[in-house]
Amino acid sequence: MDVSKEVKLLCSVLNLSERELGDALKVSYETINNWKNKRKKISESNLDNLYSFAFGKGIKINNIYEQLLKENHISDNKIVLFHGAKKDFSLPIDIENNSKANNDFGKGFYLGENYEQAANYIASTSKNMVYAFKLDTSHLKIFKFEVDNDWMLAIAYFRGWLEDYNDHRVIKNILEKIEMADVIIAPIADNRMFDIISEFVENVITDEQCRHALAATNLGYQYVLKTKRAIKSTTFLQEMFVCEKEKDYCTESRVLLTNNGLQKVKMARIEYKGKGKYIEEILK
Repeated sequence: MDVSKEVKLLCSVLNLSERELGDALKVSYETINNWKNKRKKISESNLDNLYSFAFGKGIKINNIYEQLLKENHISDNKIVLFHGAKKDFSLPIDIENNSKANNDFGKGFYLGENYEQAANYIASTSKNMVYAFKLDTSHLKIFKFEVDNDWMLAIAYFRGWLEDYNDHRVIKNILEKIEMADVIIAPIADNRMFDIISEFVENVITDEQCRHALAATNLGYQYVLKTKRAIKSTTFLQEMFVCEKEKDYCTESRVLLTNNGLQKVKMARIEYKGKGKYIEEILK
């Protein structure tokens, strides 16, 4: 990985010489100079040291890159998205062999709308890479879900929780919309959301309770590339290294967000108790 820009940034922002930066990272001046001038690739351990040093000094390199990528590449119908890979990833994008049928919307290439979403996704894994892409939506068919019944039922279907209702017209209508789309845009679902949707499927809570509880756990939107046409409209921009120190920070932040979200979920259940319909009423 090329870290020439990172070396220049740290020396400039922290007012360090290359020798002083080398001392801080416990490497020689020659090593720093080789990185700066792209004469030598950095090892993964030194890469983690470099990014951890920057993060500890309050310099969030990847957030800076995210801003620059968006400034340089976002325009009409063009957006910048991020993919956190929990397993080995390589280009070109291969939907068929790198995706599972029981993901939120079936097989597809899943991306987030900002860097932190992708970094959070891999924070508890041994992987350290986030990948940035540009998607040109000009000639693509897009279907967007909101936090509504269709979104909840779609996730439940692809998770295999609606086997008794697979032939229901409501489910078939949702699947037709997904199958016609090149790209699905939908709220991100995590384990907390799966638990809430599971209660809805099991007739424990109503759709009204479920929607408001899910809205309380807002994690932003994900983009799912479903077709070859969508893949062809996607351009790889940059790989971004997530150091262990940043992953720890993501995990701690997620715990605080989860605790706050759980309180909102409990309030939503109380506030909307008895309102709305149970799944057996919706799919009767």
